[in-house]
Amino acid sequence: MKAPKRLLSLLLLTFVLVMSTLSLPAHAFASTSEPDLTEAQSAIVCDDAGNVLWSKDADAEMPMASITKIMTAMVALDSGVSMDTVCQLGDLTLDENAQLAGYKSGTTATFGDLMRVMLVYSANDAATYVAREVAGSEDAFVDLMNQKAQELGMTHTHFKNVHGLEEDGHYSSASDLVIMGRYAMLNYPFIRKMVHTSPITVDVNGVATSFETTDELMGLYDGMLGIKTGAIDGSYTFLGCSSRDGVTLYTAVLGCSTKWGRFQDTENLMDWAYDTYSDRTLASPASGVVIYPFAYHFGYSCVLTADSKTDGMVWPDGEDVTYTKVIAKSGTLTVPSSTLGVCLWTQSGRVVGATSYTTSAKLVRTPSFGPFNSLLFTNLTDAA
Repeated sequence: MKAPKRLLSLLLLTFVLVMSTLSLPAHAFASTSEPDLTEAQSAIVCDDAGNVLWSKDADAEMPMASITKIMTAMVALDSGVSMDTVCQLGDLTLDENAQLAGYKSGTTATFGDLMRVMLVYSANDAATYVAREVAGSEDAFVDLMNQKAQELGMTHTHFKNVHGLEEDGHYSSASDLVIMGRYAMLNYPFIRKMVHTSPITVDVNGVATSFETTDELMGLYDGMLGIKTGAIDGSYTFLGCSSRDGVTLYTAVLGCSTKWGRFQDTENLMDWAYDTYSDRTLASPASGVVIYPFAYHFGYSCVLTADSKTDGMVWPDGEDVTYTKVIAKSGTLTVPSSTLGVCLWTQSGRVVGATSYTTSAKLVRTPSFGPFNSLLFTNLTDAA
């Protein structure tokens, strides 16, 4: 009598609740402390719901360099071109200092390999060939990039090329870049995977060639997930994402003066945010929530408890933590080990924690005053 239909409904409800929070309006949080930046002229750190935890000149329009390739990848994936498509590579003219995979005119490469080299190694030649395959020309592809930026609400961004090499009129802002990065990580599994992958080996001009990631924080910073570096003369950038203890952060730094400075400032932003969050216990299986009558003997009852200890990271200067709880109504006949409820905690649209509630494996004797309309234990969901 585990009521599989009820369990399925509860799990679906949890999924709907989680997904709905991702589209809630973002907030700007205040804090009494600030991260220590070393070089970034513009910077921002947001949580996984898009809430701004801290920013510095985040709307300033500046060169974003190869972070551009995240938009290139999204537009390419939107096109539906198969990863197995064999692309004919033509003549290419790029700045002699541009980062290149080394593809030669007259050779071929699969669309998937070009995408991988573009995202992992930041190869400008690969990005150009991707654009040509999708739209026939770089200019036509750039039009698609700007359309996508408008759709995402990137009001301080304009693209002039597909790779990010310096060009008048090619710019973005830290605030826009975290919008793009968050959208890419949530909606494009291929991008999420590739920005966390290194090395890769692909065929270049008939030779198996390995490429390392340009993200030097990968493997060094705890919880680092990516996503994209950028560099032009005298200006280094980085769009980052990491996750720890149920908290996902997105950062962007622009206008750094050194290669490592962009990573150091990213570390400082993330460390500051993680240190500012506080841990809160939301639910614990040590205490019951409700008791229900045992289906086969009214002299016994089943105790409903949280399935596991549930902790959540809470932003101290954010809105109150709220919860949505659905449990079986009082008096429902049940048996041990039956899942009868779920609860989801949120703060300003960000999911703080979730748990399901299941009746314990052991029965308890029914109190003489009757269990059916009484909460005999602490209701832990109210602790939020």
